[in-house]
Amino acid sequence: MKYKNILAIGLGLFAVFVALVVVDELAVAEPVTQSKLAPKQPVSVVVVSPQPHTPSLTLLGNTRARHVTQLRVSSNGQLAWLDTSLEPGTLVSEGAPLAKLDMTHLASELAQAQSRVRHAELALEQQLHEQAVALRMLSENNQSSYAKREPQVAAAESDLTQARLALQSTNKLVQEAHITAPFNAVVLSRTVSPSDWLSAGEALFEVASSASIDVEMPISDPIWGKLLPQLQANAVTIDVIDRSGKHWPAQVRFIDPKVDLTTRQRQVVLKVANPYQELVSLMPNQPVQVSIRMLSEPLSFQVPHSAMTRDGFIWTINEENSLQKEAVEVLSKNDEFTYVRFANLPDKARKVVEYPLLSMLVGTEVSPEISSEISSEISSEISSEISSEISPKSNSVRLVSREESQ
Repeated sequence: MKYKNILAIGLGLFAVFVALVVVDELAVAEPVTQSKLAPKQPVSVVVVSPQPHTPSLTLLGNTRARHVTQLRVSSNGQLAWLDTSLEPGTLVSEGAPLAKLDMTHLASELAQAQSRVRHAELALEQQLHEQAVALRMLSENNQSSYAKREPQVAAAESDLTQARLALQSTNKLVQEAHITAPFNAVVLSRTVSPSDWLSAGEALFEVASSASIDVEMPISDPIWGKLLPQLQANAVTIDVIDRSGKHWPAQVRFIDPKVDLTTRQRQVVLKVANPYQELVSLMPNQPVQVSIRMLSEPLSFQVPHSAMTRDGFIWTINEENSLQKEAVEVLSKNDEFTYVRFANLPDKARKVVEYPLLSMLVGTEVSPEISSEISSEISSEISSEISSEISPKSNSVRLVSREESQ
């Protein structure tokens, strides 16, 4: 009996043990929590290296005719002759006859002026003769200046001087009756017709110098800071581009010594030689573009326009794939790229963030993804640095060109 009780207790304990094992096996295992690092932000970058570049500036200007002159008549009269071929745009050489006034009235005035000179000379001779007679006849007690006829002689001399000046004035009017070109010029306008009656001071032609034309170019302070050393070194090449796309070589005529009161900008005046000699001429009073090529910069970087931030900085990625913000100087821009020079380590290749975000912070680790074309001419050191970061899927990526950009 006792044996059966022990066996029953043993079987019961074994059944409890088996039940516990089964329950433990059937229990749902709790998932093991693992700490995962936050994924790094992917950033599109372009790898650039220093390369020589010739910076250029494109500014706006306005053309202005040089030595604009209105040819006017100096006396009343009728046009006796007019060169009817002188239409606007016609080139005339210095001294070329343009028009002529009728000389009838001027000839009469000239004859009168010559007659007055002759009468004044005669009156002076008479006074001198009477003075000589009076001096011989005067006694020692009568030595007044009137008795010696000194005032009479002085008055006669003044009359002769006035008559001669009047003759010179009339001769000048006779010369000005022949209207000629004062210099090599282009006719801007003609306001008279053959046989017109003209009043003194009335304009016949408006002409301007055909030797050159001015281009007024306002310049802001940031651009002036870059351009002034180049101008002082006489190291710039300047082209004026008109609305038809034609290029005209230009030179600096002068730098305006004052600043515009409204815009607070400086102004440089350029000159373009012989602007009217060709069929398509550079006409005054029109807007133009001014292209200024400066000295070559040996350490410039070609970056996309999108890489520049609003405040003029560029985001780059260092060797630890951390973001850093660098100051640059913009050398020039074209339709595709911006050319810059880095303030620190200007000869070091860089990974430039192509599309920077406002939320970027200095020191943030990112995952660079090279998206732009880069040149195979980059140095082996840069190539090895890049190859370790490019995935196998991007085998078609090339290295950024080191060729000189013009």
